[in-house]
Amino acid sequence: MFKLGWLGWISLGPTEAPAPSERRPKNQVLSVTQKQRPLRVLHYLPSSVRGGVEEHAISIVNALGSYGCVPYVAGPPDLLRAIEPDVTRNNVRTISVEISSPLDWRGRIRLGAHLRRERIDLLHCHMFDATLYAAPVARIVRVPCIVETNHGAEIWRQNKLIKGSFWVDRQLSRLVDRFIAVSHAAGDHLRIKKKIRADKIKVIHNGRDLSRFVPLGREQSLAARERLRLDGKRVILVLGRLDVQKGHAFLIDALSRLRSDFSTILALFAGEGPLEDELRRQCKARNLTDIVRFLGFSSEPASLLAAADVVVLPSLWEGLPLVAIEALALARPMVATDIPGTSEIVLHQKTGLLVPPANSAALAQAIASLLRNADLAQRLGRQGRTYVENHFDERVQIEQTVEVYRELFPAQRLDRPGNPALSRTASFAG
Repeated sequence: MFKLGWLGWISLGPTEAPAPSERRPKNQVLSVTQKQRPLRVLHYLPSSVRGGVEEHAISIVNALGSYGCVPYVAGPPDLLRAIEPDVTRNNVRTISVEISSPLDWRGRIRLGAHLRRERIDLLHCHMFDATLYAAPVARIVRVPCIVETNHGAEIWRQNKLIKGSFWVDRQLSRLVDRFIAVSHAAGDHLRIKKKIRADKIKVIHNGRDLSRFVPLGREQSLAARERLRLDGKRVILVLGRLDVQKGHAFLIDALSRLRSDFSTILALFAGEGPLEDELRRQCKARNLTDIVRFLGFSSEPASLLAAADVVVLPSLWEGLPLVAIEALALARPMVATDIPGTSEIVLHQKTGLLVPPANSAALAQAIASLLRNADLAQRLGRQGRTYVENHFDERVQIEQTVEVYRELFPAQRLDRPGNPALSRTASFAG
């Protein structure tokens, strides 16, 4: 049994828990007990839907084997089925765990049993929910280190009496050894809103495999459009979950404003999510069903991006959106909302156009300007590609993440065989 303050008394069997992390000296680091065996790292993803957070985690776990680690992913069965083809070929082990709420102790006990049986050395949680569900259990079963990646401000919690408070977050932060923020905005959220110690926070920008997102020639773009039967269309692409966060409703309103000026306009909604039925109803009510296509989840976003005239990201909040990296890597012109995180990659009039969030009129105007001005669209696309090459390479993101692991486990070499180390520096929040 282990008493964890406000979390109360919980038990996962006869095991003696370690002291909470806040009792350690401020800068103390840990090492694996069996120093000769590979570091066992488990990434925990509590959501059943595959989105940007999940893509971020997949890119890291797929690389960990080359650093000598034994990588794991734990999450709900629906998610594991969706990502399995992308992780099993890299020898990533999957663990099916579904925790439905903070009160789901059965799910937590199952997770704890897996952590103990697999002798996990480092639990890497993605977002606060993952930490809430898993961190207390991990401490009880003697997982030496816990890391949390914050993918952006939890705007959805702001107006809820209990969930809007960050008191719980501050208590849980005592169990977490390091916080990774995917953008400076996310780092500020951790430090200012949640009041997490700045020395625990490291900003590591999201990245993508730029070899998969290379600007295509005219013939290749035309072939991509032909495969999607887009001949003669002015194509607007929004790539992301069908969720309130992504702002599809404002794009639907913008399309109503645009269709009178652009008779061949077509919007592609690529993604899945809980809002699909509602968005379809909105399109029907606006008589837009002939110019909006719902494509579902795409495993080949590059082909969709290559076929688009304009990529739109009308989100209400973000961490640092992967779709923006992908679109700019392909030199596609972008319109996005001017929100924290997104504005670190889409720079107004330099790598894209920014508009206020939840503003359909401004969104329509920016899209129209790119559809009318091919020179502007091409210039922003070219500059976007250069900016992404210099700042958002996935290899740097992975190396900086592994550097966090090195700091926590100095006895582990974690060197990538045959490859010189990339930049190991990452800016600290604060």
